[in-house]
Amino acid sequence: MKSSVDWHDDGVNAAHEERATVADLTLHLGALNVTKHLNDDALADHVTVALYGLAHGIAHDWWTIFGSRDSEVSLLKYRNGYLLPDLRFKFDGAAFEISAHQKIYEGPDVRFFGGTSEVLSRRDGEALLTDLVETILARLDKQGVKDTSAALRWRRVQLSRHSQEAEFCEAAGGMGMDPYQIDEQPAMFIEAAERLFGREPLVEFVSGAGNVDRTALIRWVERMARFQGFKYRLADVKGVADSVAGQTAPRPNEPAWAAGYRGARAARGAMDLKQSDRFGSFSTFAKSFGAGKAYGLAPSIDGIRALRRDHANGVHVHVRNHGDSPEAQASHLFTIARGVGDAVCFPDTELSPINGLHQASRQAVGRAFAAEFLAPIDEIRSMLKDRKDVVTIADEFAVSSRVIERQVENASRIDVACLAA
Repeated sequence: MKSSVDWHDDGVNAAHEERATVADLTLHLGALNVTKHLNDDALADHVTVALYGLAHGIAHDWWTIFGSRDSEVSLLKYRNGYLLPDLRFKFDGAAFEISAHQKIYEGPDVRFFGGTSEVLSRRDGEALLTDLVETILARLDKQGVKDTSAALRWRRVQLSRHSQEAEFCEAAGGMGMDPYQIDEQPAMFIEAAERLFGREPLVEFVSGAGNVDRTALIRWVERMARFQGFKYRLADVKGVADSVAGQTAPRPNEPAWAAGYRGARAARGAMDLKQSDRFGSFSTFAKSFGAGKAYGLAPSIDGIRALRRDHANGVHVHVRNHGDSPEAQASHLFTIARGVGDAVCFPDTELSPINGLHQASRQAVGRAFAAEFLAPIDEIRSMLKDRKDVVTIADEFAVSSRVIERQVENASRIDVACLAA
């Protein structure tokens, strides 16, 4: 995204901060001007707005923008009565996405167009928002408007970004909380989680915990992390991960899930599995990765689906018990495959959560790995040609119908991700 700001020196706004930052603003996503809009029947290429609200909002929501995994932040949140395009920021832990959505206002009748997006690295996303905030704050300083709430907050954010506080602050943002005004109980939860997880697994863990008994969840993770036996060990996962390491590394500008599809296909190849080979159950899958007879499910707990832990004697995957229903059995199989996918695609991580987040990059990789490993798209295509329906196919692979439907929907994506793997 690129911005152009043409300041006005004759603002008549009541607030000093707004009066000093009135400007004509133009924003481009790629080649498209997303501030272009219809005002009644006239086409305009910019918006005139007091920009202080943007600086204030971005500064105060910084940790939410970069900590949240299943939510997005829109510029409309900061418009303070001005008409702005609906630009949304979303960060999944690996990629920063900006998307433009159509927005229609009434009285006056204004329409902003949508339908385009741009994906940036975290570094570029941070740089873009930093430049926008600091441009506005520099204008305030030049106009003699100092020590605003935005400026004070921005200084605090900058100090945190370059200190050991950054991990805590991002985790708090992942819970939708202000790290500088957080209550004692959630702060203690984050601090306990920090002792267990590295930065991205930490953020995904707390973001995915939801409204659960956090004390019980932390105790469960601590207990599983300390477990010394063989009940949850998959002895052969590390060997598979080592053999396909060159094929699971992320490629420039590819979505997070692409590595999961590619890793699954590479792992099946490393294990000499045919397209028609399938597992049928949680236990069969575990045995194929070197599990002993004692391998089983972990105690039930809310807020997580599994925990992947690397140990000196191999990779351990602690799958939470979901019960005995057919749906639960399919969930156990898919979850253990996600845990293996996490180990294969992120071999340098020692402890990571498998949970219900949809937009988080690691969770997306694990789901993609599980889907393609358990139900390869080429085999699904063959079965569809044989006129088998989705339910029958799902039953044969022992997964939910939704897994098969998503595989079919994503067939072209899988092909691209695995091209020249």
